[in-house]
Amino acid sequence: MSLRMIKDVLTPKGIKTNCATCGRSFARFPSDEEHIFPKWLQHHHSLWTRKLNVPNYTGKHYKSAKIRLCKRCNGTTYHALETKLAPLLTSADPFTAVSDVSDDALATWLGKIMWLLMGLSRSTTDYRTRDLAQPDSILPADLVPGTLFLGMMQRAFATGKSVRSCFLHDPPDPALYGNPFSLYRFRIDTSDDRFEAFDFSDNPAVLGVALRSGNLGVVCVFDGGLHREFMHSTYEFLANEILHPQQFSEVVARMFYDQTVLDDRAARVTYFWNEPLRAVIVQAHIPHFYHPYLEANHDNKRLAQFIGRQTSTDPSQILLTDGIVTSLSGPDGKFGKFLVTDAELKAAGNDPTRIMMGPLDADWRIKEDGP
Repeated sequence: MSLRMIKDVLTPKGIKTNCATCGRSFARFPSDEEHIFPKWLQHHHSLWTRKLNVPNYTGKHYKSAKIRLCKRCNGTTYHALETKLAPLLTSADPFTAVSDVSDDALATWLGKIMWLLMGLSRSTTDYRTRDLAQPDSILPADLVPGTLFLGMMQRAFATGKSVRSCFLHDPPDPALYGNPFSLYRFRIDTSDDRFEAFDFSDNPAVLGVALRSGNLGVVCVFDGGLHREFMHSTYEFLANEILHPQQFSEVVARMFYDQTVLDDRAARVTYFWNEPLRAVIVQAHIPHFYHPYLEANHDNKRLAQFIGRQTSTDPSQILLTDGIVTSLSGPDGKFGKFLVTDAELKAAGNDPTRIMMGPLDADWRIKEDGP
């Protein structure tokens, strides 16, 4: 049964005929429309009249981002998850409120939003190609195969199974299996009222998604756990720090960018079914001891483009001949507070090591050498 499930996920079906999460046929099972961004989230952040600006659904309103799901997924399976998350994410202190929520639950919920957005954009023609003989969808067809990893996770959750990850040559030992994603949580500084309390972004090309709600920021990459395994130490200096929204946006950009320097083999996986665990095992095509984030693939110009896009900054302003300008650290390499107040700006203006960059007068950044 579940071997057939794996094959079924790897053969995408239309969202008008089958449930995007569990795969059930609408001809056999009742269905209804689901808001991709839950109504409770839209009400809390007044998103109804706002427009999405994510790559796979640019320019559409939050309230119009809807998709048909079977009633079992919409009314039972995912409803239970959102019923748990809703009061926590809309509380006065969501960072603390979700501290007891598992990474798996947060990743599943964020993954559902991203997966449904991709389903919607796969079925919507990109207006830029509408006059071509073979117009493409908003999510280009050549990206679809790489997104099916996330689809596998959603199918497993929707049908009461799980997904675990491992590396090439690992013995079939459940103790070695890990999460099929890399998830990070950050506490956000909400004192700068120039920034809204909510932000969402995703990148289908690297299967990355990020959400900022109040004082909680979450970044998740659906990568078999590679980023958490090999790149976690790069971001350890941010542990226990409070990030300005602009700093959080830079972290999102950098984590998404990291996925572009992966060894090609790291992006390939083989699926196995483990009956005792009732789990799909995703095996990466690299051994556990091999670091797949290659310095040879690093490109400062591409990194500047990622940061510029995520922070609404001109990439040429942060690209230097010998590195990238960053809002995250000071000259000593330690976390640097994002400067906002007049007093902070005045003091920094007298510091010759600081560089003023970006779209905001308060956007002070420090030059960072290397990747």
